[in-house]
Amino acid sequence: MMNRSPFTIRQATEADYGQLCDLFAELDALHRHARPDLFRKPEGPPRARSYVARLIASPASTILVAAQRDARILHGFATLIGREKPSTPVQPAKRIVEIDNLCVHSHARRQGIGGALVDSAGQWAKRKGYDGIELSVHAFNEEARKFYEASGFETASLRMTRVPRVM
Repeated sequence: MMNRSPFTIRQATEADYGQLCDLFAELDALHRHARPDLFRKPEGPPRARSYVARLIASPASTILVAAQRDARILHGFATLIGREKPSTPVQPAKRIVEIDNLCVHSHARRQGIGGALVDSAGQWAKRKGYDGIELSVHAFNEEARKFYEASGFETASLRMTRVPRVM
């Protein structure tokens, strides 16, 4: 069966840096708007070129991009980072891939891009021999939480925070 999707998922290259920064800026703005107490606008680019280059070059990480077929226009990305979780007396060691960021440009949502990025993340993790995929999602981001649940993710734990009170 021929794939008629208008986009393709591929690994990012350093040539994608500018468009990745545009997508990081969109993602960062969403977080700053919802939680200005936690997030601020960087003075320079949303992510340093060296940081992006390390993610692309490392065998334990990658950036997957959703690109328009026959063009270099990016519609979304996912950053994947391999993590080694050591064993404890009550938990076995585990190798997982963390989806550190996932963003689909606001004009390209509801076209299957996010799902394709998640599926490709699973394929990458399997090829690399990881045990599974994990991610964190901020409580305010209900749209993302619902997307991840629809993609097969389950809540494993809840991380809570409290701002210290002045005594």
